[in-house]
Amino acid sequence: MRTVITQFSRREPYLKLHDQIVRHRRPILMAIGTLLIVAFPLLLKMEFDMSFRPLFAEQDRLHEATTEFEKVLGQPSGAYIGVVLESDSILTPAFLAALSSVSDNVASLDHVIEVVSLTNFHYPIWTDRGISVVPLIPAAILNDHKTLAKSLKKIRSHPKVRRVILSEDGQKTLLLARLGLPLSDLKERRKVIKQFRTAVSTGAPPGTELRFTGVSVVEDAYADLVLKNLLKSISLTLVFLIIALYLFFRRIADVVIALAGISIATPITIAIMHLLGQKITIVNSMVPTMILIIGVADAIHMQQSCLQHRAQGLNIHEAVRNMFGDMGFPCLMTTVTTIIGFMSLGMANIRAIRDFGLNVSIGVLTIYLMNLVFIPLLLRLFHKQNNDCTAGSASWIDGLVQGSTYVVIRYPGRIVTVSALMIVGCLSTLPYLSLDQKFNEEVRPEHPVRFNQALLEREFSGFLGPEISVQRKDRSTLLNEDRIARIRSFQQEIADHPDVIRVRSLVDYLPKAMPKDKARDTLLKLRNTPALRHQLRELISEDGSRAGILVRTGDMGTERAQLFKTWLAQAAAGHFGQAYEVEMVGQWWLAQSGMINILHDMLWSFGTACLMILPIMALLLRSVRLFLVSLLPNILPLVAALGFMAATGISVRIGTAMILAIALGIAIDDTIHFMIRLHKETTLMKAPEHCVRRAISHVGRAIIYTSVVLILGFISMISNDLIAIRDMGIVAAVTVGVALFSDVYLAPALFLLALGTSRTPRLGVQHMENGDDFLSRLTQRIPSPCRVRRPNTD
Repeated sequence: MRTVITQFSRREPYLKLHDQIVRHRRPILMAIGTLLIVAFPLLLKMEFDMSFRPLFAEQDRLHEATTEFEKVLGQPSGAYIGVVLESDSILTPAFLAALSSVSDNVASLDHVIEVVSLTNFHYPIWTDRGISVVPLIPAAILNDHKTLAKSLKKIRSHPKVRRVILSEDGQKTLLLARLGLPLSDLKERRKVIKQFRTAVSTGAPPGTELRFTGVSVVEDAYADLVLKNLLKSISLTLVFLIIALYLFFRRIADVVIALAGISIATPITIAIMHLLGQKITIVNSMVPTMILIIGVADAIHMQQSCLQHRAQGLNIHEAVRNMFGDMGFPCLMTTVTTIIGFMSLGMANIRAIRDFGLNVSIGVLTIYLMNLVFIPLLLRLFHKQNNDCTAGSASWIDGLVQGSTYVVIRYPGRIVTVSALMIVGCLSTLPYLSLDQKFNEEVRPEHPVRFNQALLEREFSGFLGPEISVQRKDRSTLLNEDRIARIRSFQQEIADHPDVIRVRSLVDYLPKAMPKDKARDTLLKLRNTPALRHQLRELISEDGSRAGILVRTGDMGTERAQLFKTWLAQAAAGHFGQAYEVEMVGQWWLAQSGMINILHDMLWSFGTACLMILPIMALLLRSVRLFLVSLLPNILPLVAALGFMAATGISVRIGTAMILAIALGIAIDDTIHFMIRLHKETTLMKAPEHCVRRAISHVGRAIIYTSVVLILGFISMISNDLIAIRDMGIVAAVTVGVALFSDVYLAPALFLLALGTSRTPRLGVQHMENGDDFLSRLTQRIPSPCRVRRPNTD
């Protein structure tokens, strides 16, 4: 009796809520309209932050160490924007004259504080008069072609420029512009990048290939990609949803009903993001698409429930009211579990991921509230006629529902066995799962951003890599013979590492002929030399107590970055001992650390989601047996997602790393609808096979609808140019597909095996029910169930 009372108590508040919404629909709609009027101006004010900074680690110690280092020595990471000039005539007087003119034009740009090129390159030498800074190519010989021609061979082999600003083959040269702007200020940097491109493009000699690169140049390109793909993704998702919904419902009106909630909720959610002080980031750009994909699921369940009540002979008003009473609570539970899945991302150390989870959660809750208001009202508006509940049906889905019911009842043991083998197979692939993220592998290999960076690493020194902070614990000077020797030997060991392209430290500015006791005075003097001051100030502090070592590597990825950090710590201990503090700092290391922490964060998020969702399932079903039956169908999609990633080489990184927590929140939604219906059927004291037939006949079609819509929505993400988002869509689509199998086949098969076939389940009290004729009618392929007029026997 308790089960029947519980079901009534869940239904009754929603029936009252429905009556209140219908009675007060005008003020409610006016309030929502006012909310939209307020939301649209806020939506237009939404700002973009397409830099990589939101993805950086935010641990206090690591962030503080980098901030402290940059406060003293500046921000070497991303200081330069650059261009590779490729030509057969680089080492000719004509080309160098043009390069000199381009360098001067770049130097005149706002916020450019230093230019480095073949014609604007200086280095120190030691003479009898002390330290001097000389140009690689003196201005006096630039117009003296004869003298310049004699110097070109020497320039090509000069160790200071070879593989620094001139390639080994002499056919590529690098022009660098140091910006006096912080790396985080991408908005202002984008303006300078645009001017830089114009100045170089207009002044470069004809026939010169230009390849622009640098951290900010890459961020600038990614910003354009994200914005373009955001618009494309939303458009494709809407198109896919509209097509799928029309094929399911065969009525434009029903498509409008299904999309009403998300159409209202999306601008409201983005407006709330603005009020929370958030910006559209690389991760947040997925929020509108995610809301569109997820938000339509409950609307489909509500519409299908209404159609089933119409098929029993109820008029539209009675059908809508009964639908509201039946679906209000299950949709609330799916909303809660989805929100928990996304809110669990709040465990992440990366703020961008935390914001993403919060924003989608707000969107899902808003959609639930909008569906409660608009779906009943629109159903009443568009389905006024008794014979106007549906214009047709997708017969293949009817066949799939009937076929699934037959297979489940006939072969439950085989289904469970196949599922168990799938889980074992997926678990066996987990050792091959890649936990790697590379800076430059988020676009296709031929994309200019990726190609240019690879060229820069291959021919020059690249722009990726950490800074190393060196200081004594007593904060005494480093500028004596012993301590400089330690830095020199440490630098040499780093340079010998196979992942390192180039290392730069203060010892590179000490000429070999210089007396060792002159090092301190020489370096402090060079710090104030106009041609070298910016380069020296990022290598040694004004008082000489802190040194920076700049390491440039290839795009090694997070796995090797972690190993490289461990190796550096061991090497530093061997060269400096306990009296020194040596640590890896810089923007590159913040980025790598943020990506390294993703796996840890996602495991915590997944664990949190499980701890919160599973008790809800237990309280919802109020049956240990049904709760245990529901576990495996929700485990299989998660394991399958990881197994698929391992088998296809998709690594765990930004995007795909979030899939565990997200998948649990999404995959469990249809399970909740099925298990609640199955729980209701068990109260009727029918055989297990009968309960399964009834449950699948009532919710099977809606589960298939929502799963196909989700899959199509996630598949639309494949068109994204960013590989992380594309992979996220692929993995999510596979997860939803496996979840569909789990809900339609595995869950009922486990139920049958748990209770035993052809036995009456003892999960509730006897409840008279004469629905056999209705059941047989529901499981038949009929073009329009509303043509049948029968009393309500449910």
